[in-house]
Amino acid sequence: MADDKTLALTVATPNGMQLDLAVETVQLPGLAGEFGVLPGHVELLAALKPGVMRYRVGGQTLIAAIGPGYSEADATHVRVITEFFAKPEDVEVEEARAERESAESRLKNAVLGEPDQLEAQSEYDWANARLEIASSGSAAH
Repeated sequence: MADDKTLALTVATPNGMQLDLAVETVQLPGLAGEFGVLPGHVELLAALKPGVMRYRVGGQTLIAAIGPGYSEADATHVRVITEFFAKPEDVEVEEARAERESAESRLKNAVLGEPDQLEAQSEYDWANARLEIASSGSAAH
């Protein structure tokens, strides 16, 4: 459980609960840009894009890649519901590179704002987030 110096962080995917722990801070990739949450935060509901989530536990910053989804935050809790979640040690680098190249190819031929372009951008961002955490050398819980 969280106290006045920590937040309860939960991350859920269609495959179940991925994280459930007390953290000092959380940084998430929102559609309007990255945002951070500290204990005592005002209530917030935000759409998330695929990217890197950073969170501090015991003074150490940990990372994970998350897919598209939503986040709800308040003074004591951050809840993340996302399509995908990966820890650095879970990333298959060659698979992520191939997915990024495929998405990049689709983006070159896509019409801006069309469903195929939006889907290809999301796939590109998810692959890129996994590659970023795999190359960082940090491990998430």
